[in-house]
Amino acid sequence: MKQSVKYLILSALFIFIASAYTQAQDRKFNFGIHISPNVSWVKPDVDGGEFYKYEGDGARFLMGYGADFNYFFIDNIGIGTGVNVVYNGGNLKYPTVYYPTDPSTGYTVDTIESNLYRKYKLQYLEVPLVLIGSTGDLMGKFSIYGKFGLGTSFKLKARADDEYKVRSTPDVSYTQKNTDISKQVLFIKESMIIGVGGTYKFAKVISINFGLNFNSGFTNIFHDSYNEEVELKYQLDNNIKRIQEKGKASYIELYAGILF
Repeated sequence: MKQSVKYLILSALFIFIASAYTQAQDRKFNFGIHISPNVSWVKPDVDGGEFYKYEGDGARFLMGYGADFNYFFIDNIGIGTGVNVVYNGGNLKYPTVYYPTDPSTGYTVDTIESNLYRKYKLQYLEVPLVLIGSTGDLMGKFSIYGKFGLGTSFKLKARADDEYKVRSTPDVSYTQKNTDISKQVLFIKESMIIGVGGTYKFAKVISINFGLNFNSGFTNIFHDSYNEEVELKYQLDNNIKRIQEKGKASYIELYAGILF
């Protein structure tokens, strides 16, 4: 958390200095900061058949924040970038095997066929690149804009809260909180960004910026080596079936900030 805040502050400071310098000469540039609460989910894409079905188990309400930098190369048409710290996640459920261990030795003492309910807690540093189209000032102060582009996200942290419910006795469960799953999640995630919003100018170079963005992940977020070797070992007819885990992370966010 501290490291990601440091990245954001340094990036925001650099963009602010560059923006402040250019704005004194050309108002084609603007700079902003924002917060962005979101509804986030993970969509599984697993070929596991009837007995190894992955299912979504709900979304999560999370938060993001960041800095924006926009350049309008012609009137009301421009490109936008910046840096965002985004908290993503969602819930999945799927059949697996729980391996209880002896606390004194750390060795596995049993295998228990279970249904795993996993809550993903992912943190990314995102660099967006979008095309922006604006109406320009309406009634002197208000404008509407739309944007479309790509977001490249770099993993900062990946953790999970797990609940293993025993298949033979569903009332019995085992929980593991805040498990580090960094090795199971890929470092880079790509997504498509579609957004609409508006700005309200209340000073010569200061505007309120607000909007709604859909960030649709289109690349697998799970690590291939982990999926092939470790992910799912579920016993059926004395055989172990290995499942390659795939999934995409997406979210819808509300966007509120200030542009200078």
